[in-house]
Amino acid sequence: MALFRTLNALRRDVVSLALQVAGLKKTKAKGGGGKPVLYRTTLHPAPHRRPASPQQSVLSPSTLNVLGVVRETADAVSIVLARADGGAIEFKAGMFYTVIVTIDGQEYRRAYSVSSAAQDNTTVTITVKRVANGKVSNWLNDQLTAGSTLRVLGPSGSFVLEPSTAQARKLLLVGGGSGITPLMSMVRTVLTQEPLSHIELLYGNRSKKDTIFYAALNALVKQHPDRFAITHVLEKPPKAWQGETGRLDRAMFAGLLDGILATSALGDLEVYTCGPSPVMQGVLDELVARGFPAERFHQEKFTPAAGAPDSARFERQTVSVHAQGQTWTETAQPGQTLLEAGLASGAPMLFSCTLGGCGRCRVKILEGEVDMPEPNCLLPEEKAQGYALSCIARPCCAVSFEIDPPQSH
Repeated sequence: MALFRTLNALRRDVVSLALQVAGLKKTKAKGGGGKPVLYRTTLHPAPHRRPASPQQSVLSPSTLNVLGVVRETADAVSIVLARADGGAIEFKAGMFYTVIVTIDGQEYRRAYSVSSAAQDNTTVTITVKRVANGKVSNWLNDQLTAGSTLRVLGPSGSFVLEPSTAQARKLLLVGGGSGITPLMSMVRTVLTQEPLSHIELLYGNRSKKDTIFYAALNALVKQHPDRFAITHVLEKPPKAWQGETGRLDRAMFAGLLDGILATSALGDLEVYTCGPSPVMQGVLDELVARGFPAERFHQEKFTPAAGAPDSARFERQTVSVHAQGQTWTETAQPGQTLLEAGLASGAPMLFSCTLGGCGRCRVKILEGEVDMPEPNCLLPEEKAQGYALSCIARPCCAVSFEIDPPQSH
């Protein structure tokens, strides 16, 4: 922990300057072969911790029963899941599950956040928003019914909030679109388990009809008027709208933050944000400009920051995978990840979320350079030791790596 505090202090000293650097930042680490491993990363002010996994199911798929499918909006559903034996389901607010479905004979994996409260549960609810041309999200919205089953991995994730009845926190949650999902889990968890804490939620959407949990959130405000406040921001509001109008960008956030700071000190806030990258970046930029403590800021990588990788930046590279005394070799195509190349080689690759959030796919780089976006769940010292996440790391040259044994997790 002393190391983490030191790293946090160093990051706080340099974050204002570093965040002015556009584009990519290079950090070198020694690989197992003694050569430097190059990570090209986008700086994030607070280090991610290894996500706690309360269940061993994070390591192997489990099958859960679908108790119900609740229509939230025209393009979003909440799916209530339970174990077949009715046993407890453990997770932390903010975590996600990786859903595994087979559509037209092909297996797909997608990560969806939990939206239910983290407490003594025999059920868990995930919420899925339809993505244009998204095979899995459309299938779950249109085809999944109560009485069926879903295969899942998890829970996983480092974007978590752990409640304590003795805490008296001032939480500022900022969400956009379906980024409300993990924040909803946090709201429900804190309101039921932290009676001394207060929550301010800033929630941006295109329109009222697109707002997931609109009625449920407003009902919670009525139930907890002294502990929960919400500001809706709509780009296309209905007539007689009394909330905020426009985009939840940096300027909008700055104005709303000024109102919150009329009754709260900036350093007393703890901020959690999830949503489209422009929303999260605007929040981060404004907080950094005001000198907000980095260790009190938490953000979820709701979608890959740059979408699909720019394959033009990469070339075909030879990838060698080592595990169990064997070696597999494959030529990675431009833009392919180490995971994709490893699977193509037939190597026994380990993976779960495929988003860099759970740590299941951690590998040890023995030789070569990789491009690995931030934020992700690796600890700073893991990167310094030459570890990478195969699901998001792409080879910049010939790369040799070793699969991390399951017991090391």
